[in-house]
Amino acid sequence: GPWSPTPAFAAAGLYQVLEIKPDVFVWLPDDVLDQEGDPDFARAGTAGFIIKPDGVVVVDTTNSPFHARELLYEIRRRTDQPVKYVIDTDPEGDHALGNEVFVDQQASIVATPGTQAGLRRYQLELPRRLEADWRLQARMRGFHPTLPNQTFEGEMALRFDRHQQNRHAGNAAGAQEIKLVSLETGLATAQAAVRLPAAKVAFLGGLFENGYFPHLGSRQQPKDIRRWIETLREVETWDVDVYVPGHGPPAGKKELSEFRKFLEWLTKEVEARVKQGKSPEQVEQELAPSLENFRWHAPELRKEAVGAVYSQLAGARPTTAASPPSQH
Repeated sequence: GPWSPTPAFAAAGLYQVLEIKPDVFVWLPDDVLDQEGDPDFARAGTAGFIIKPDGVVVVDTTNSPFHARELLYEIRRRTDQPVKYVIDTDPEGDHALGNEVFVDQQASIVATPGTQAGLRRYQLELPRRLEADWRLQARMRGFHPTLPNQTFEGEMALRFDRHQQNRHAGNAAGAQEIKLVSLETGLATAQAAVRLPAAKVAFLGGLFENGYFPHLGSRQQPKDIRRWIETLREVETWDVDVYVPGHGPPAGKKELSEFRKFLEWLTKEVEARVKQGKSPEQVEQELAPSLENFRWHAPELRKEAVGAVYSQLAGARPTTAASPPSQH
């Protein structure tokens, strides 16, 4: 059904906190390009936290320790419970570069193996990038990218309220659990979604962008667009009425299916032109006017999205003997 969030607090820090269901909160940043931090991840991702009687679960930690401290501040305004779990849904820095803030809380930082591997790669490549770029050094002073310390595959349940179980008949305690679900989005990668079955909420991280162009290219682990579409179809069938995206405000099934239809439209348009033998530049030019009709945030990602889908679809086509496939 329709939900009306109550903005609990609008800070000078250019974010708001929405309580979308009892004790389920979303930290929603304004669309601002941060001047500090990694310019590849200048837009903070949407984050969330769930308050349980004996602990807090954080979903994604934004693009910097500065924003993650805002998140922790908002948690502390509401509870003194320890942060028990931090879930990194995605290997992209805009969802995980605040992890370090929760290390002092002795939280388990949980992710899929693919997300952990992507963040490890980021961590390993960073010193070389910093060495080559003093501006980046200045922007990332005080950043300590921190890896997930626990991984899961398939599904994992975070259970709470152990001391209350005898009071509930049978399965009520189970209904309060928090489910982590691993979803395939690429050859070696899976993202985590966080489901609250009783509250009918799902945090989807980078699987869903609401009013923002998605990151399709040049990132740690590009998502396979066809698999991504299949995954969204599956997620749309869940018994959920609020989906929390990687960027933008919480939404319902309508916005989720609009985003999936955008990915389907993009796939169809690019594929038709790949079949006609058009170059990536031609395809970008031809699709530019249609893409401009989407009045979405992060317009700089439009061109990159077309290029990424082009290389995926062109790479999937059988090549003629005359042009052997390039070695990647």
